[in-house]
Amino acid sequence: MPAGKVADTNTRTNITIPKDLKAKLELIATEQNRSFNNLVITVLKEFVAKNHK
Repeated sequence: MPAGKVADTNTRTNITIPKDLKAKLELIATEQNRSFNNLVITVLKEFVAKNHK
């Protein structure tokens, strides 16, 4: 896939979060040897699975 292109099954979005939260998420992602994006997607999927019945 060309750089900057998003797969047809995905969508790109922008969110605004506190800088300290982003820093903590980046640290967790690094500790888990994954990308920030992958961590955020995983956290959101787990939240939806747990809360959407």
